[in-house]
Amino acid sequence: MDKRTVIARMIEPGVLPVFRTQDTRHLIPASRALGDAGIGCVEYTLTMPDALAHMRAARRQLPDTLLVGAGTVLDGKGVERAVRAGAQFIASPGCSPAMIAACIDRGVPSVVGALTPTEIMEALRLGADVIKVFPAPAVGPDFFAEVLGPFPLMAAGGLTPTNLGAYVVKGAQIVTCLANGLDAEAYRTGRVQDITRAAKKWIAAVRRARKSV
Repeated sequence: MDKRTVIARMIEPGVLPVFRTQDTRHLIPASRALGDAGIGCVEYTLTMPDALAHMRAARRQLPDTLLVGAGTVLDGKGVERAVRAGAQFIASPGCSPAMIAACIDRGVPSVVGALTPTEIMEALRLGADVIKVFPAPAVGPDFFAEVLGPFPLMAAGGLTPTNLGAYVVKGAQIVTCLANGLDAEAYRTGRVQDITRAAKKWIAAVRRARKSV
């Protein structure tokens, strides 16, 4: 799948759920529940136990309409391992030249963390595909309007359905959420319908904000 298609799957709902948890019992059913809500991509952080094994299982069991990426990838070796496990995009909290170069070599989109204009310029110079402003609350919504350019901007960290609209209005095309925290009790107990309902609230909040622009 080409990069533009993967990025479009993120942008269309405007929400990228990120799984970061030590409890992976319900990881795949919860991922499917997010897809049922209209989510196009989910991210599995490599900090989770057996993250790559879960990614391989997800690629086998989840529908092709739900793409699975690897998060907290810090270097080129991490990219190689994740891509071999089936990762369809790669995300990092910061800007690693080796990570970006490996993504380019493998033809997978890179989601690269940055917090200042200088960091954004460097990430773009190296070939980053999506700029993840992290942590977004550290700079606020107006920052997105100031740095808006011909590249996808993602707001990450500390967002809720209540405050995400301000970031979307100012130019964030994608916002992140803690996938296993959308409804923590539903995730813990495997109540997938509640997870779907919680995800729909985020998507609805993004749509309201987009309509107001």
